[in-house]
Amino acid sequence: MYIYATVLKEIETFDFINLGRKDIVMEVKDEWYRLLHPKIAFLFVVDKNVMALAWAMPVDDEAKVLAISVWKGNYTYELLEREGEFALCIPSAEMLNQVWFCGTKSGRKTDKIKALNLELEKGVKIKTPHLKNCAGFLECRVIDSISRREFGEHVIYLARVVHARANEKFFHKTWKEGADILMHVGSALFTTPSKFLKPGKRCSRKV
Repeated sequence: MYIYATVLKEIETFDFINLGRKDIVMEVKDEWYRLLHPKIAFLFVVDKNVMALAWAMPVDDEAKVLAISVWKGNYTYELLEREGEFALCIPSAEMLNQVWFCGTKSGRKTDKIKALNLELEKGVKIKTPHLKNCAGFLECRVIDSISRREFGEHVIYLARVVHARANEKFFHKTWKEGADILMHVGSALFTTPSKFLKPGKRCSRKV
């Protein structure tokens, strides 16, 4: 069990699968953010350093803007403040060990690209390279950042996607069903997309 929680009470709940099932309602404290997972486990490249990053989200699809959250203590933060651009690379499940290494080692002490023998390719629209053999990548330029005391020790960066590519084996308009894209659940737990679900006719009525 990867989320530690305090049991508050038992209640009767009704769902579409098992009417009358007893569910346990739990208060989730320190691990609340894992309720927002799983999320794609990106390999985040700045300059020639790579870090694992899951806290990324689209902000505006037409303006091609996304947001990422970076801890100020990361070596990546220092590089990003200097370079102002980055590549978000999407690894497949085959790269699980590399992702874990990049997420648990600091670039201040370890040349992760050299240690893992990762291959870099020249950027298409930015000078920052991207990782070869990933399922896809996005090249981004920072356009703004939010760093306030109430946000704690993280900085939110807004960045414009200037170029994006994906392997047709995994992606066509959306990630394909069963695509072996690595997603972070929490701690040392990862998963991949599996089965697609589509709403039925009963779910399509206007509300």
